[in-house]
Amino acid sequence: MGGSARRAHAHAPATLSNLGCGFDVLGLALEAPGDEVVASIASGRGVVAVGVTGEEAGVPGDPTRNSAALAAQAVIDRSGLDAGVEILLRKGIPFASGLGGSAASAVAGALATDELLGSRLDGGALLECALQGELSGSGSEAADNVAASLTGGLVLALPGRPPVVVRLPAPAGLAVAVARPHLEVETRVARELLGAEITLAAGVRQWGNTAGLVAGLFREEWELIARCLRDEVAEPVRAGLVPGFREAKAAALRAGSLGAGLSGSGPAVFALCRGRNAAECAADAMQKAFGEHSGLGCDAFVSAADAPGARIVPESTGALAGDDARTPPRASQL
Repeated sequence: MGGSARRAHAHAPATLSNLGCGFDVLGLALEAPGDEVVASIASGRGVVAVGVTGEEAGVPGDPTRNSAALAAQAVIDRSGLDAGVEILLRKGIPFASGLGGSAASAVAGALATDELLGSRLDGGALLECALQGELSGSGSEAADNVAASLTGGLVLALPGRPPVVVRLPAPAGLAVAVARPHLEVETRVARELLGAEITLAAGVRQWGNTAGLVAGLFREEWELIARCLRDEVAEPVRAGLVPGFREAKAAALRAGSLGAGLSGSGPAVFALCRGRNAAECAADAMQKAFGEHSGLGCDAFVSAADAPGARIVPESTGALAGDDARTPPRASQL
């Protein structure tokens, strides 16, 4: 393991997925929260131990079921090294929150292990390794959350293997408001509600909205972006899983957001906004709506739409993510 270290520390951000019309193909990285993994050399072969701290409720410590550990194991397998690795996962993203927690854990696990072993996998290989971990957490092979967490910003993740990821432009000033009611919605359960078929009419509307949103981002046409932030497929089915969702969405629109909807399967709700001040107003409005109409506690925050992706945190500084962190160049070369 020439060039490897004894420990490596990686941070991966939370993400939004779907963004209304882009079911399983659109993702967006957030400034915060995020998950962190510290990977260390250990006796044995493969991932030999997993520790979990922070927002750990519902997160398995079994290496064969933990998304960070499975992604780390995929990196070990690809490297061809006879290595033993121990994983410490620090969860900053609440379980089943709709903020891409399993994807962030997988990305951080893959990146930390790659740095630890000095294997220097390229962006495509890191993405594939992280997807193996994400599959265990969400039950989905969609790359939207993983790709956004790895590269940062707004992404279009086309289905298929190997996945193709396109970084989408964020118009200057595009910001996002997020409200997370204190509720868990498991992705696997929410997926089962959708079934396997949709009507042709719903499909045509969804495809049109997705194409229109991507065009609006490239052309910086705010009205087109607003018009296309609509989900014809998943949101109508899943809305009932989140008490207060409809009222929170309406509140965000009244506060001036371009559009709003569930992030992934929820319960987190996003609102895209023109400017950070507008996003602050939308976040406050959604938080109040959840309190008034559901009785649930609710966290609310804002982020730029072009937030950075996963990064290595220098261990020598004792820093947490964001302090003197290094972004691996290969993470954006998908």
